[in-house]
Amino acid sequence: MKYYKVSNSGLNSKVIVAYSGYEALGFYLMEIDDQLGFVDDIDVEEVDADEQVEITYTGYPVFKTLKELYQEKDFWAVPNVVVEVE
Repeated sequence: MKYYKVSNSGLNSKVIVAYSGYEALGFYLMEIDDQLGFVDDIDVEEVDADEQVEITYTGYPVFKTLKELYQEKDFWAVPNVVVEVE
């Protein structure tokens, strides 16, 4: 299981946990099917599980790793969206 950052021309970026980049891409396409542009514009990049992401909890920025964010979820299905990135 690996983490992939998937985006459509730099927009709608999501970090998805999946077994392969193709699985992450397919899951991403199902998530944004109503906003789909050209499939050629979608970028898939593998990211490290220890990469830190800034999240806002009650107005304060907190840094957590992708692995910590995934483990905090109640539903651990694979593939799954770990976090949406701006």
